[in-house]
Amino acid sequence: MKNLILLIAIGLTLCCCSNDDDNNNGETLPPATQTGANTVGCLVNGEVFLPKSEGINPAVVCNYEYEEGEFYFNLVFSDLRGTGVKTVSVRTSEIALQADSTYSLDQDNTIFDSFIGGGGLYGINATNYFYTNSANTGELTITRLDLSNSIISGTFWFDAINDKGDIVEIREGRFDYQY
Repeated sequence: MKNLILLIAIGLTLCCCSNDDDNNNGETLPPATQTGANTVGCLVNGEVFLPKSEGINPAVVCNYEYEEGEFYFNLVFSDLRGTGVKTVSVRTSEIALQADSTYSLDQDNTIFDSFIGGGGLYGINATNYFYTNSANTGELTITRLDLSNSIISGTFWFDAINDKGDIVEIREGRFDYQY
């Protein structure tokens, strides 16, 4: 009887364990901090996406700049390993960001076009780009903006579409960067 109870207990324990890490190679998103920890990550179609370096190019670029009378925010992070380079980008143009505020990501965030507002992008191999637009949108929330210490922190999510009509879901995005 003791063996039967032990087998049932082991079976229940194994059934209740989550194997979420199996889908993400043991990777998890960084905590949502506001200390200038230089962390960023998100889920791309449910899988953890984190910056990874290879070679001399930086895996993360984060800027909040005042230029010609306007503010511009640019967050780009990439997995640069091998030939399957992937990139997530969140940008705002001509918006003075404020802490505890949310901004719409609904602009077509093409590489060469300028825009006023905010937009999101997901790219694969520099040939397959997914962009936000008026129908595929998202949000950027700034949780901390410390101009004197050059720290910007926040969260984001967005849906983006490529020229074939495929949609990518970017979720649970978070960043905490010194720019």
